[in-house]
Amino acid sequence: MEAPKPERVVDDAAADFICDAPSNVLDEILVRLSPKWTLRMRSVCRAWRDKLDHWATRSRRNNPPQPLLCFDRVACPDRYVRLTDYCVESLDLRSGRPHHVLRFTASDYYEAAGARDDDDDPPGDTEPEVSRVVDYAKMERENYADGFKQMVLLHASVDGYLLVSFSFDWYVINPATRHWASIPDLTLWNVIGFYEHFSSGEYRVLCSGGRTRTSSTVDEGPERWYHVVTVTRPVQWRSIGRPIARHAPRDHGLAAGVRMAGVSPPVQLRHRHLHWPPQKSQGYRILVFDIWVDAFSWKEPAPVTDMDQKDMGLLEFPNGRLGMSVSGKNLATVELWRLEDYQNELWVLAYRIQLPLPWMRLMQDDDCWIPPSVVSADGDVLILSGRWLLHCDRNGNLLREFGLPHVRRMLPIRHVLRESLVQHRTFLNPKPAREPPFFRWLCGDPSW
Repeated sequence: MEAPKPERVVDDAAADFICDAPSNVLDEILVRLSPKWTLRMRSVCRAWRDKLDHWATRSRRNNPPQPLLCFDRVACPDRYVRLTDYCVESLDLRSGRPHHVLRFTASDYYEAAGARDDDDDPPGDTEPEVSRVVDYAKMERENYADGFKQMVLLHASVDGYLLVSFSFDWYVINPATRHWASIPDLTLWNVIGFYEHFSSGEYRVLCSGGRTRTSSTVDEGPERWYHVVTVTRPVQWRSIGRPIARHAPRDHGLAAGVRMAGVSPPVQLRHRHLHWPPQKSQGYRILVFDIWVDAFSWKEPAPVTDMDQKDMGLLEFPNGRLGMSVSGKNLATVELWRLEDYQNELWVLAYRIQLPLPWMRLMQDDDCWIPPSVVSADGDVLILSGRWLLHCDRNGNLLREFGLPHVRRMLPIRHVLRESLVQHRTFLNPKPAREPPFFRWLCGDPSW
């Protein structure tokens, strides 16, 4: 007797509908599905997989940028149970709703070992002194004592991929697909950029290392040199020295180094150039890195006075132009400039945003108050303090306010996330047994 044939997973009509549906109809369907179900649809048949892969590639640049909030909070009120909730959330500027990106709970071994008062020790505690285990002198000499204080650090974001670290473990992660790849510990390096090399399809990390500029080393040659780390298996390291483009008039400060991407993130434009916000080490010029030829150059920033007293950041407009935001800790006005002519370095003022004065006065009294951040080309502004997060539009209207009553530590808002479902071969390879902890709490998240 002939065995019954297995039922078709999907009938021809359904397969033809997905394959032949107009792009706008497909957009309306897929934006209502969670990433998990969109990825599962790829396994139905080859036609669906090709169609959905094309949609993912087309839509990732159209996804609105969502600012990322990186913080931690006490997970257990018991003083003897040192548990910390580590979180990264994205903020949907249209709905004002935060979404979990990464979250997990772990023991805060730094505080449990080194920051506990002797009077709080429970009876019979025989824990060895932390000084016998941790070489604090070496950590201080090598400038990574802060890295031992556990915290999820968000170093960079590009096209849906995040460069994150926890303790001394570093990963490149796509939160939408939950694909990831581990990379070597870069704690002792200065990570200044993370980008996609489109011609090869590789993701790369740009970092610097070397001596810091001091009075004893200022005349001993270059203090900083630069390296490119390719995220592949195995990870590839390549030293590029201090390359300067031929058209650059002179070196404005490569030897002095560049601020970390976690503090001053660059923006990648036109699939080719990384741009860093003006900073003192570069003479308050915009540093540019050509990823095709691995060479640095500089551009003039927007005509802003007193740059040493301003907080400046870069962003990308929907038309591909470069934007520069300017704010200050004691200023109630935020400016957003647009680079109208890239070749001739012509800047125009897009928005001058007057922030709500009552809230500004209240938040300036907070010791943890951070200068406002322009997080979108539409002029959305986020103002962060130790207790509040405010969302204002480009007209200075207060749209939403978020209380932060239980947050212990929160990083300044520097990065945005564009959700991407594009599959990358590097992140589909077999992984080592030790996977990152970032998705533990999200395993039962129904929104995924």
